[in-house]
Amino acid sequence: MSRKLPFALTLASCVLMAACGGSMKPSPTGNGVPVSLAIRDTPPNGVAVLFFEASITGVSLQPTDSKKPAVSLMTTPVEVEFGHLQTDTAFLNLGSAAPDDYQNATLTFGNAVLTIVNHSGKSISGCNDNSVCELTPSFNPTTATVTGAPFPITISQKSVVGIELDFDVAASVQNDLSINPTVTVKNLIQRDDSDENQEMEKADEIDGKVTMLGTNQFTLMNERSGQSFTITVDNNTMYEDFDRSGCTASPPDFTCVQAGQILDVELSENGMGSMLAKRVEFEEGANHQVLKGTITSVDSATQFHMVVFNEEPAVSGIDEGSVVTVTIAPNATFQVGREEMGEDGGFDMSGFSFSSGADLLVGQDVQIRPGTVSSSGGQATVTTDLVRLWPSQITGQVSNIDQSTGNVTLTPTSALFTGAMPPITTIKVVTLSNMNEEDFSGLGSLTVGSTVSVKGLLFNTSPTPTLVTRTMREEQGD
Repeated sequence: MSRKLPFALTLASCVLMAACGGSMKPSPTGNGVPVSLAIRDTPPNGVAVLFFEASITGVSLQPTDSKKPAVSLMTTPVEVEFGHLQTDTAFLNLGSAAPDDYQNATLTFGNAVLTIVNHSGKSISGCNDNSVCELTPSFNPTTATVTGAPFPITISQKSVVGIELDFDVAASVQNDLSINPTVTVKNLIQRDDSDENQEMEKADEIDGKVTMLGTNQFTLMNERSGQSFTITVDNNTMYEDFDRSGCTASPPDFTCVQAGQILDVELSENGMGSMLAKRVEFEEGANHQVLKGTITSVDSATQFHMVVFNEEPAVSGIDEGSVVTVTIAPNATFQVGREEMGEDGGFDMSGFSFSSGADLLVGQDVQIRPGTVSSSGGQATVTTDLVRLWPSQITGQVSNIDQSTGNVTLTPTSALFTGAMPPITTIKVVTLSNMNEEDFSGLGSLTVGSTVSVKGLLFNTSPTPTLVTRTMREEQGD
């Protein structure tokens, strides 16, 4: 399987108070430091991974002095859904390490769930051709030890250290779909702990239910990971879609945030436990639920299939990673999530439509409000009166670059698109101002044949779909 999923594991490590000296602001887990993951995606030939969730049960650093015990940076397992981290970062945990020399890092993995669409022309591990299958691969072995440059590393007093790692699925996933994890170091970041305003890691797509409100801060509980995040807001925090909540503040502000709401938050983390909300987006009100999924087929203007990759809170009868049939209720509301609109008020929607079932498309990520759930033949059917277009994350090869408009033509590599009926062989990518460029410096540095991952709103336009984006990452080494 030729799948490579690099991820960034950031161990922003300030030493323990007793060893550091000086002072450090307390964090939700004491004197902790962040551990975060970011996944980038290049699917294997004929197979698209739509959902890949695994439990990371431990991360530790081993001192160079082998007589010393390993230093644990995680004490509680965290579930991570890798499939939707092609351009995002998922926050894991706060931990701590004393000043010392360290020779390696070890990651420990637990259970995994893998949902694929198979358009390879043959059955793979019991998944028939032209089928969507949910699998439960195992890690063998369950640990990966990271050595080589920049190890050994020295964690000094009053320092913050960030380590980026690559998880190579091409080398990790075996023929029987068991996983022998192969992890290498990509980058090392170090800074002084006094520079608290410097961003160490940005964590996108943190969502959950508001469980507590304070002065210019709130606590968000994430259903999947079981983590609670204490999040601060400031005068630069953006609030989006709160008109749907009934809030009348114009422009919306922190007064719109209420206990029980389901929110999506873009976070900035400074490496010492301080989390600042850059953007807070309203998803649903108290006593409601949210399902997000990737569309795998559109049966009609009133029905489609999707693989669920997120539910907040848990919906009875539906599991993350499962395929569900969605029936659209009469007079259902269609909306566009504003996450990709940006600070400048958005983009010109002329030529783009998401107002009915006719605008649905394979590969779109959507958010729905679940209504009645029923089951037949082991597959759930859910009704909905709300369908919101959510940013999709797509990887492909650049086939054309128009420097005058900033538009890029992308040939998607995922079998989800190439195996669709009819096949989707090209996607027009419209880049917006102030685009977040990761691992490259401007469109001028890209070339035809470059592999990139983009995140944005995917519209069912003719003759080819259009994705509107503010985020693009070049896949180095692919």
